Amino acid sequence: MKIRLTEKLLWDIWKLIKIKDQIKDEALSGKWYGFKDPFEMIWPDFYGIRDVYWKKYRDKNKKERFTRMVRYLKNKGYLQVKDLKNRKAVMITDHGMKKIFNIGIKLKNRKQRPDKKWQMVLFDIPETSRRSRDLFRRQLKYLGYQNLQKSIFVCPYDVLKVTQQLIKNYKLQRFVRLLLVEEIKI
Repeated sequence: MKIRLTEKLLWDIWKLIKIKDQIKDEALSGKWYGFKDPFEMIWPDFYGIRDVYWKKYRDKNKKERFTRMVRYLKNKGYLQVKDLKNRKAVMITDHGMKKIFNIGIKLKNRKQRPDKKWQMVLFDIPETSRRSRDLFRRQLKYLGYQNLQKSIFVCPYDVLKVTQQLIKNYKLQRFVRLLLVEEIKI
């Protein structure tokens, strides 16, 4: 699947990343004690952000850094430039989508299961789906699963929903079984 990205969309993504970081920093600093309305809590300068946005948008140093980042992603094979209807568009490649998915999984907070049980994944994926099998194994390790055998993984973390999503994304429902076990010796 490829998503059409224009330069404007990439700049909008850059803006959202910077705003998210700013909000996180302000929230952690305790500045929001006694906020007036929900928008002020989520986005203190909601109505005035447009001016800040355009100032950052035009900032030459940030623009150059962003351009270098896009070039780097293109050279790594995560993005590609195509001509669409007399305009150039930047598109995320399949390789890029997989990388985004990997990063998203890595960034998830791992919480121990409250019931102290272990999530177990058993699979018998045929050799014809070797690539999916190898990617699936790698994703399980990112989630915190430990290898008992080549096709048996266990995890003490609460990652059931993410694991189910992985199985669905790789279309492995027929080949994978999920178990919840009381105790395991590793």
